[in-house]
Formats: sequence, C-alpha cells, structure tokens
Amino acid sequence: MKLISLTLMLILFISRSLPAEELLKNGNFETGDTTGWKYWETYPWDGDGAPVESPTHVTIAIPGTIGTPVPPATSGSFALTQQVSSNGTARGGLYQEVKVIVNTPYILTGQMAFYGDDIGDVTIIGILDNSWNPALAFTATNKSYISGNTVSSWMEFSIMILPTKDVITVFTETRQDWPHGNVAGWYDNLSLRTVPEPTKLLISQNPKNNSTREEKQNR
Repeated sequence: MKLISLTLMLILFISRSLPAEELLKNGNFETGDTTGWKYWETYPWDGDGAPVESPTHVTIAIPGTIGTPVPPATSGSFALTQQVSSNGTARGGLYQEVKVIVNTPYILTGQMAFYGDDIGDVTIIGILDNSWNPALAFTATNKSYISGNTVSSWMEFSIMILPTKDVITVFTETRQDWPHGNVAGWYDNLSLRTVPEPTKLLISQNPKNNSTREEKQNR
C-alpha cells in the first residue's frame, strides 16, 4: 500500500512539473513566413481621425529591413517584422485566435524590438479576451508596447490573462500616426501556455511520520 501511494504521488508530481503545451502556431516564425497567423489592417487610417490625408500600409517582412536589432532574431534564423517604409499613416499587424478554458490563467511570453522616428510610432503585442476585433485592440489591457522616437534592442515581455471566454486572441500591432518617416516592430520567440500550478509536496518530509500514519490506517 505504501509503495502504491508513493508511486501515485510521484506520477502526480512529475505531471505537474512537465512544461505546459505550446498553444501558438509558428510563434518563432522559423517557417520563414506567417503560417498560423492572419494579417489585419485598418485602411485607410489616420491617428488624428478623419479625413485621412496620407494613408499607407503596414507590411510584413521576414526578415525586415528597418531598424534591424542585434541579433536579428532571438531564436533560430527568423523574426517577424511589421514595418511602414513610406510616408503616411498606417495601422496593422497579425493575430491568432486560440481555444482556451474559461477562468484558467494563461501567459504570453517572448521578445520584441522597435524602431521609431516620431512620437506617434508604436508597436504592440497583446491578448484580447475574445475573438478578434481590431476595435478592441485600443482598449485591451493585457498588452505590452514600445513607442516614440526611439530605437530599442530586444526586450522580454510577459503578459497574463484569466479568460472569461473560451477563445482569446493574441495580436500584434504596429502604427505610424504621422504621415512621414518609418517605423518597425520586431517580434520573436512568442509562446502561449497555461500557467503551471504550484508544485506541492504531498507527503511528509519525515519518513517516521508517514510510517506512523500508515500504521494507524491499517489498524
């Protein structure tokens, strides 16, 4: 009986210690393209509202050509780049919807880098507690971003969410609010997993106590 109990506890301990299943498809972009992701764009778009004077497009480049960080990828050979290489206002990126379990915590991790030459430039990664809707990206609270007239090297991020729906959406967004200059958002090594449960020691550290407990149970 004691051997069986210890075996069951060991199996439970190991199962809780194993890494959670990866839920994102092609989060490291090692396919060399955007397999698993969908492109989105608000066009025409102007950060200051209508009328839209100089709309342009956010383009996807793997690898990118604007503001290349060092190294150009944090894992493998490729990284996602969302860039605006012409004068004009633009807003767009990628998204991926994922089936989840309601009220189960999830964590999104990875690295991002940025090139911007104006205060209106920004790149974002976030999670919507819903299926995809670009209008909700503005008000999403579960997100990380880099913005402004700056050039950043790779930065790690970690975003947690407790879903209220059975579908969440991981999304990226790059914006240029002003009709001039360039902007680029870089992303790599994106991973979405459930938050592992705290591992608890289910048996006493004192073998004598375990033996005494078992003897009492067998009487």
